[in-house]
Parts: sequence; structure tokens; C-alpha cells
Amino acid sequence: MGRPTPLWAGVVALSVALVGCTPAPEPEPTPSASASTAPSPDATSDGPPTTDPPADEIDLDALACTDLLDLAVAQAQFGADAQFIAELGPAEFTGIMAGPVAENALTEATQKIGCIWGIPQSDGAFTVVVAALPQASRDTLTTALGSSVFTGTLIGTAPAYTWERDDALGMFTTVYAFASPLWVTVNGAGTTSSQTEITGDVLSHLRTLYPSLGD
Repeated sequence: MGRPTPLWAGVVALSVALVGCTPAPEPEPTPSASASTAPSPDATSDGPPTTDPPADEIDLDALACTDLLDLAVAQAQFGADAQFIAELGPAEFTGIMAGPVAENALTEATQKIGCIWGIPQSDGAFTVVVAALPQASRDTLTTALGSSVFTGTLIGTAPAYTWERDDALGMFTTVYAFASPLWVTVNGAGTTSSQTEITGDVLSHLRTLYPSLGD
């Protein structure tokens, strides 16, 4: 796809540092004398345990940005002139997350897709990023978010974190949501209410594509 229009520069400029603490390392577990003994299967189990879908079942490279968000939802929340602008290129993910912990988590993603939506020839834009995260990366990120300016919530059953702030161009909101092993980010102009609706639509599309996603 072509490179994004200049309005994207405003979205990058508005991403500010995440206020949070880096979690302390967890202590090494003490080996158990019976560690070599495999646990007995649960005789009362009704079936195999539910597990997250393996990463190789998720192919974000095969998706288009319009597979992730309905135009009607974008326009309902962002304005009748809103449209899909461009897909992010590999070098365009740097600097789009709100803070260094989230930036680092994105570099550890095994797959990712990023999309710019907005109103052409204006400062109004937002990004949708979906990334497949290793569990350790998610744990580090959510621990930091829990002691930051973000507010924890649920979008459907998905754990989520929101941060709304007012700046020179109006309201700007970041939403992070998790459907294991996927991490959804909606970041840009808009309120918590509008960005949460957009995030919910992305999550709905992902669960349709990958029914075994966790939370």
C-alpha cells in the first residue's frame, strides 16, 4: 500500500510516555522433590483443557485492515467522512505506542498488523494495531499498566486498559485489550467511549476469525 498521508504525523506526535513502574523480577521457583513425577490426569475432567490457539494457527499477515474493523463502525464513532487510510509498513510501528513498556512489547510480538483510519486531509486519525504476544511479554505489559495512568476495565470478556487525555487537538485516547495471545491497540483522536466501541468491533472480528482465542 502507499505511504500514509501527513495526518499520521499528528498521531505519532500525540503518543506520550506511559507512567508506570517496571515490575520486579519474580523469584526463582524452588525445585520440588517430586518434580519429575507427572501429575495424574483428572478423572472428573469432561474433556481436554482449554488452551490458547497456537501461534501458527494465527496468520495476521493474511489479513487486510478491513478484515478487522467495519467502516460503518469507524464512521459511527469517528464521523461520516472517516475511512481506511493505509496499512503500516514494517518501519512505521516505531513510536506508535503510549510509552516504553508498550513499545518494547510490540518489538517482542511474533506477528503484527497496523492500520490507519481517519478523515483525509485533517488531523483526525487513529490506528488499529493487532499483535501476537508471548505470554511473558503480556505479563510484563499488564503489570506495568496496572500501576500507571491507564484504567483497567473489560470490553466484553477481554481485559482492557484505557487512557483518555485532552491536548491541543482535542481528546486523544489509547485502548489496549487482550484476547490471548492477541493484543489489540486503538490509539488516536477520540474519547474512551468511541475508542472502546472501535476496539470491541476489532475483538469481535478476531474472535470470528479465531474462535479459540482466550482473554
